Amino acid sequence: MIRFLALLLLGLGLAGASPARAQALPEVWLATVEPGEIYWQRFGHNAILLTDPVDGSGIAYNFGYFSFEQENFLLRFAQGRMLYQAVAIDAAADLDGYLADGRRVWLQRLRLPPERVQALAAELARGVQPDRRDYRYDYYLANCSTRVRDALDAALGGALERATSHRSHGQTFRRHTRAHAQDLPWLYLATDLALGQPVDEPITLWQQMFLPAQLMRAMAELEVDGQAVVIETRVLPGGAVSELVQPEVPDFRPHFAAAGLLLAGLLMALARFAERGGAARLPLALGGSMLTLAIGSAGVVLAFLWFATDHAAAARNENLFLFAPVWLLAAPAWLQFLLRGQVSATVGRIAHIAAWIALASLLLGAFAKVFRSFDQSNIEWLLLIWPLVLALRHLTGQFRRS
Repeated sequence: MIRFLALLLLGLGLAGASPARAQALPEVWLATVEPGEIYWQRFGHNAILLTDPVDGSGIAYNFGYFSFEQENFLLRFAQGRMLYQAVAIDAAADLDGYLADGRRVWLQRLRLPPERVQALAAELARGVQPDRRDYRYDYYLANCSTRVRDALDAALGGALERATSHRSHGQTFRRHTRAHAQDLPWLYLATDLALGQPVDEPITLWQQMFLPAQLMRAMAELEVDGQAVVIETRVLPGGAVSELVQPEVPDFRPHFAAAGLLLAGLLMALARFAERGGAARLPLALGGSMLTLAIGSAGVVLAFLWFATDHAAAARNENLFLFAPVWLLAAPAWLQFLLRGQVSATVGRIAHIAAWIALASLLLGAFAKVFRSFDQSNIEWLLLIWPLVLALRHLTGQFRRS
């Protein structure tokens, strides 16, 4: 509270100050942190620093705090209602934490009129108070970087939005997500499968600033009244001011296709050996059970994210055509085959019908690609799943005759 009052006085008590006193306004810095190794660090981070021009001490306004101990954390996360928090902490301590993790930090000192610095300082100080610090988090529309972007744009009189909201490089939220998640396979697969059509629409440079690195680049290019907004750039822990490299977008289509063909081929080979009375029945039954449960369960999760949560980015997900929840109706047949070596007529008939419905859903999802309204970038998943669905439908059909 003492820090808040001091900053509020600094921000609001200068209206009648002398010109000499006005020079004591804090310097405004944009701090951009490179991505880290942990999954929540993969997209980088940023903060606004207000520092004393004499001794360099200051406050970091950081919008990226959350706690696993917040009330109903898991439920909020599942529902897309997770709360993030804005905090004000010692600037040196904040930066030291990132440097200790081996992450570089870029610092850009910004040119702002004194009255804008004053307004920014006051607004940031108010924004970390208990009644205003929490906000509903959204991956792309309301995160730590968009909050920093919005605060700086307000201090610039809207100049940042005017310079970027009408421009686009044709990028999408999905493309950026793939690029930054590629080094963690589970994160890449989980996010790409769960994201729906909304993340495949081209976004503006303004929207791209959900990534801290994109905000840093935009600020470096911005001019107001013919003057560059960034008047000084530093990089920590030291050395030359190097570029924060934008990761390339990977093309994993051959990998997805090869994985689908390999798994389907293995399943069919096991079925061939099992027909000859070999020991392949157990791995065949185990593989079929796991695949039907995995594909069907994935479909249930996709449907839940779309229809039962606030995850806007997971809406209208065409992967639901490919990962049909109806496969769960075929799972009991595979489980019976695993445990008993045979399948009852009723269970086999249900599995047979479910497999045909799943195949029809897959074909519908593939055919829908000819229409522009079905423009989701999910060809990788189609390449993976179609040989598996064909193999499972063929093998499941055998249960009807067992």
